[in-house]
Amino acid sequence: MSNKGLLDYGNGEVINPDTYFENHSPPKSLGENERRVREFVSTHRKTGRRIVLITSGGTTVPLENQTVRFIDNFSAGTRGATSAEYPYAIL
Repeated sequence: MSNKGLLDYGNGEVINPDTYFENHSPPKSLGENERRVREFVSTHRKTGRRIVLITSGGTTVPLENQTVRFIDNFSAGTRGATSAEYPYAIL
């Protein structure tokens, strides 16, 4: 069996990241955040405006269920914030 695209639980068991939330609860604010994003996109789509989504900040991804090992990029979000602000600075 190939483990490509799977997460290691740390005990030899692996999970598919696409099914992660079948066994783990999503953030409590997910529904509200989804609603707000849909409203934002809908409002701008009606006016014909284009939308670009820029994410920034640190990202930590667990590689196993007990989160002993993880991938972390230690970002402070400066590049993402600058990228989001740049178009307005040149107007």
